Amino acid sequence: EADAACQAEVFMGPGRHIVSYPLGHGLRNLVAVVERRDWQAEGWSQPGDPQDLRATFSRFGPRVTGWLEQVEEVSIWGLFRHPVATHWHNDRLAILGDAAHPTLPFIAQGAVMAIEDAWILAACLDADPDQAAALSRYQALRQPRCRQIVKAANTNARNYHLRGPARAVAHAGLRAVNRLAPTSLIERFAWLYDYDPLSVA
Repeated sequence: EADAACQAEVFMGPGRHIVSYPLGHGLRNLVAVVERRDWQAEGWSQPGDPQDLRATFSRFGPRVTGWLEQVEEVSIWGLFRHPVATHWHNDRLAILGDAAHPTLPFIAQGAVMAIEDAWILAACLDADPDQAAALSRYQALRQPRCRQIVKAANTNARNYHLRGPARAVAHAGLRAVNRLAPTSLIERFAWLYDYDPLSVA
């Protein structure tokens, strides 16, 4: 229990999951995701109802329900799949981050990809006095990786919210892998976490 308080935790259920991790001063961040067919707005931080949140995750056990009992304010926003942009630049301007490759947050890489984009873009512009060529190189270097990340996030979205027998089988498999080869899940994402933009550009 003491170790759990010091790390991120994910609780998954049919059509929903919740992620929690500690912040400073005894605070804890909670990110709850629920599949909803009635959601249309693509705004940020619309007010939500803490009681709705508690009801949605009421079967997630005492650890989660204990956190949710302390929630006083909720902000809600929609998550939508969008394709990676085909064109990221013209001869003078370039886009980066979510403007080029919006992603679902299921591997927590949105901000990281924007930082990587900025680094590679700056390196390309610094290395080539031909701005149009530099912008083209930036997209060529970044687009394949960003497509791979967006695809992985989409896959995780499906896996987090499995239902029925598929859920039981998948979760049993995850528990077995975690027991038998505890580092294998992290190693599977070495391509993601070991990436070094300094060595690319």
